[in-house]
Amino acid sequence: MIVETEPGSPMDLYFFLKDRDGDFLKPAGIVHDQIDGEWKDYDRPGPATSDTEPELTALPNGSIKLYIPAMEIGSERTNKTLTLAWRNGTFVVAGFAYEYWDYMDDNVAGDCDYNVLTGKGNSSKKLADGTTRQATVSVEGKVIPFAEWTPGTGFSACGE
Repeated sequence: MIVETEPGSPMDLYFFLKDRDGDFLKPAGIVHDQIDGEWKDYDRPGPATSDTEPELTALPNGSIKLYIPAMEIGSERTNKTLTLAWRNGTFVVAGFAYEYWDYMDDNVAGDCDYNVLTGKGNSSKKLADGTTRQATVSVEGKVIPFAEWTPGTGFSACGE
């Protein structure tokens, strides 16, 4: 569950796991101040007040997809997706993906998708001449608890 503590502040993520013996959820942890975004109608009523609502999706393999859309600041935008997995009693970042673009410059765009646990993935970057350069991501795999994750880890692995 994503919880916004106050407008403009990073959001918290509350984790719950289904109890194996009962039909209820039990708390599995809280990660504070890890998600940027804003809920519609939270501090400004109206249907068009936010384009930056983060989204959680349960995946068939039991992992969680956390989509964090680009903030509406400047002309450059970056959407991020984290795949979170339960490992050894904590949620870790199993995957990181992003796509970026500049809506004022057609030749500024790129993306990356890599498995944090294995260090393998793919990226692309649009060059000034309009062509796209593809690259393979190959870094040391890591087990990083979500509470310790910084986006810089993912961007540097992708060559940014």
